[in-house]
Amino acid sequence: MPTKREYPAGDDAAPDNAPSGESSAQKTNSSSSEPYTTYQQAHEAIVSLKSMQSKSGIHETTRRALISIESSSLPSAVRQAAVRLARHLCAYPETDTAAIVSVLVRTLDTAAPSTRCEMYNALLRLNEFKGIFSVAEAVPGKVMASLEAFVLRDLNHAQHHLRCAALSVLPLVWMGGKSDSGKLFETICGYTADSHPKVRQTALSSILQQHTMGVVLPVDTYDDCVAATKDDFEQVRLVAVELMYVISSTYPEYPVVIQKYKVSESIRLLDDSFVKICDMVNDSSVVVRQRACTILGRFKTVDAKFLSQTFSKQVMSHLRRFVPRGGVRGYSGRNRGVRSKGAIPTPQGDADVESEEFRLLDSGAAGAFVHGLEDEYQEVRDAAIESITELCTASADFSVKAVDFLVDMFNDSSDRVRVCAIRALTSIGEQAAIQLTEEQLSIAYSAMKDSSRRVREGIYRFLSVSTLAKSEWLERLMSGFKANLEKYPEDQAAIYGTLRALGQNHSHVVTIHFARTLLGISEHYLSREARLDDTVYAGNVILIMNTKPALRKAIAEALPDYVSTHLPYLSDKYPGCLPHDIANAVPSRLAFVKQMLERPQSEQSVSQLALGDSRKRLADIFGTIVKTLESASSYADSDRMDDRDERACRSAATMLASKAREFNALCGTVDPDKAVPDERQKAVARYAQLISHVLDAQHISDKPLQQPQTLKLASLVMYQAYELDARTIGLGSTCKLALAGVRLFAHAAWLNAHTLIQYDHRLADKMVGELLQRMKQTIGLQGAENIHKLSDSLHQLEQRWQTALSFPGDSRNSDASRQEAYQAFGDELLAFVLQFKPMQFAPQGLCQHALAHFQHTAAAAAAKHSIEYNHAFPLRLSLTASLEWVERRSAVAIAVTLPTQRTLYLSPPLSSLKPRLPMHWAVDWDDVPLSLPLSSGESTAVRLSVALHYRAQMPWTDAFVIAEAVVPDAYTVEDYFKSIGDPGLSRHISIDIAHESHSVSVNPVEVRAPASIHTRI
Repeated sequence: MPTKREYPAGDDAAPDNAPSGESSAQKTNSSSSEPYTTYQQAHEAIVSLKSMQSKSGIHETTRRALISIESSSLPSAVRQAAVRLARHLCAYPETDTAAIVSVLVRTLDTAAPSTRCEMYNALLRLNEFKGIFSVAEAVPGKVMASLEAFVLRDLNHAQHHLRCAALSVLPLVWMGGKSDSGKLFETICGYTADSHPKVRQTALSSILQQHTMGVVLPVDTYDDCVAATKDDFEQVRLVAVELMYVISSTYPEYPVVIQKYKVSESIRLLDDSFVKICDMVNDSSVVVRQRACTILGRFKTVDAKFLSQTFSKQVMSHLRRFVPRGGVRGYSGRNRGVRSKGAIPTPQGDADVESEEFRLLDSGAAGAFVHGLEDEYQEVRDAAIESITELCTASADFSVKAVDFLVDMFNDSSDRVRVCAIRALTSIGEQAAIQLTEEQLSIAYSAMKDSSRRVREGIYRFLSVSTLAKSEWLERLMSGFKANLEKYPEDQAAIYGTLRALGQNHSHVVTIHFARTLLGISEHYLSREARLDDTVYAGNVILIMNTKPALRKAIAEALPDYVSTHLPYLSDKYPGCLPHDIANAVPSRLAFVKQMLERPQSEQSVSQLALGDSRKRLADIFGTIVKTLESASSYADSDRMDDRDERACRSAATMLASKAREFNALCGTVDPDKAVPDERQKAVARYAQLISHVLDAQHISDKPLQQPQTLKLASLVMYQAYELDARTIGLGSTCKLALAGVRLFAHAAWLNAHTLIQYDHRLADKMVGELLQRMKQTIGLQGAENIHKLSDSLHQLEQRWQTALSFPGDSRNSDASRQEAYQAFGDELLAFVLQFKPMQFAPQGLCQHALAHFQHTAAAAAAKHSIEYNHAFPLRLSLTASLEWVERRSAVAIAVTLPTQRTLYLSPPLSSLKPRLPMHWAVDWDDVPLSLPLSSGESTAVRLSVALHYRAQMPWTDAFVIAEAVVPDAYTVEDYFKSIGDPGLSRHISIDIAHESHSVSVNPVEVRAPASIHTRI
């Protein structure tokens, strides 16, 4: 092993007499840093760099990496790993760049070829992070000279990987050393004809890299690029095509001489490059064809004669040149069809030896865009369409020729290609209206029937920028719009926008006779007034009334008056579809109609007024809800309600319930896209409905005869509190505390409905203990001090209950005292229920509500058909639904309600829930197992829904509360412990989130047993 060198331990610079990269003001003992002896050690060092933060650790890792690189006795794999480690270290500012460069260059002479490749890659990475070859004197001159010598030597190495690595570093060495760029490109171009394709690709990529760095490429490299376009390796051809465009765009006017048969002609370098790239559209590689079509769109200034040739597979006459007689050796041309005597010429390339002309482009380059549009791969067709669109913006003549070919692409098998062609034609039509022929109209008419909405809407936009020459063609187009309005009602807005544009563009076609025919109005008989809700009639009026002002005024005079009286309604119903000066077209005899149409522009339409009124009503209702919630706890703090407090409580409950219902109903009638209430306001409205039940329960809690109603209200409060907590995402800690307080109230109201003295004292202790435990859990939440007298109530209840438990249940002498103690606890519990004050519920951040939508549910038929089943075998259903704003897919369950009204909750496989968006899931469960009970033979139904499992705070008590049930008198403490330990006790509350449940009709059938072999026939 060679003598170890000492590397800098800190950031101090090395003295002048020290070797480059060695020793510093603070030296470290060389024995403290050992090289990496195995590949595993070096690889672990690379991995540990991600978590390394200390400068000393980075310096130590750098020293060990450099020592390992210089250790020639180490295996090549270890040295390569050390070089990769040094390459990763370049990203840290603490790394000594000069030391790494010096060591890498110094060891290039002794390293194996594979290791030298890693070293060159490390130098490239170091220049990427630190720009060391771009900074003057950043690398000592001796080091640069040594590196240049090693690179030139490795350019002729037998291994192609090393030649590629050296070619990549050569521009950095020569350009960093301010060498002659001509010499650099001459050297690199020499390797474009290398025997290995990777070397040829690297050479061309190095030239292209210099262009991206701002270096002007010499025009001499163009010939090498042209030769590379015939390479057998597609990656070489890809880079060559890109380079041809770069060089031709740098020297567009540079003359290129084309000489054939002693005839020469000079064309621009830009045109020559365009012609040769056109030929690449016929390449055998899909990737090359796609790239060639893409690059063609960049030639905005190419000569029009070459541009027009891209749509013709036959070479046009203006690209042919006459060959003088005798221009070809051994052939003097043709003279009236008689061949001259002489040697038979040998054809070269695609030259026609019988022709007296030569072409300025090969026959393969002719019709480049035709070949691109007819390519079997849609990527190539897409690229050709995009390039045609780009070139149409620069040439009006080219646009005219492109229309026919792009319209033909409406029949393409790919939706993406059809949409791309439609978008291209729309872009062309926006510059100048497209005059459609009858054949093109037929193609567009057929495309209007496409099943893809994107394609149909694209066709509508294309027709908006097109014109037709004959009224018969427009009538045919209107019949297509009529069919689409009936078949695709969702296209109504797009169709009306198109009809508006068609009316503006076809004043030369629309006549009074045309308008009468279109509206079905006879000239000789009275016509029945059209229905205002007829969408086809509305579209026809929109087309007619968007013609020129003079024409539409004449048409309005000739049409029945009801057409003009419909205009105010249509103007409000479809804003923007009728011209703003439509009032001028109304006949003078209909002054009231004209007055309605001449309303100020600032006046809102009927739909806008409705939306504005809805917004105001929603705001007023929401304000009332908030004020009522604030006053819900304003009645006096007492153990019993007086008449005034009782009336106030009852009034608040009624107000909250009615306003919450009105708020939710109004939200359901307003368009969700235009509805003003956000999910925060909706959550407050749900909370208001919840508090209305709380107030109702408080009103009847001290009335023993109202026990069933109290249990029902406690069930509603408990479930709705869990539902609001589980379904609403984005609630803050304050809102969750308010819901926890409401659940505590429901628990207390439920327990207050029991006569605890009737139960075994051990069971009563468990029932009361769960309430006290819930109170303690609620007190532990952040902000619980805001709950009215919660701590005091807990203390009083605990004290009263301990007194009640001090009397054994079998002591007859203490019955009166025991009953008195239980009564004292009951009074304290009732006081807590009556004095409970709900907290304010005001979400601050963004809220969302969990929701599920069924798409379809079927096994072998739609829901309207019955599914046959046999109770002896499980029924298999398929279910597809979409979930919105569900955080955890593991909480999703499918609720199945059987004909016996029993509900089963099935957990779908996690693989059946596919994420679509954050917290949005697609449920696709093809095999829902379901065993149905024995049926009487009549058809029945199974109802499916989607639920969320939410962790119950007190599973045993919450199950009783939600079920509206009291604990039976015969229930014992042993039954309690058995229920708590029973796996069948659900620890979760199932919250239904489906927008609407789905019902599946099932029909039981009898499956006969197979006949016995002993049966007589």
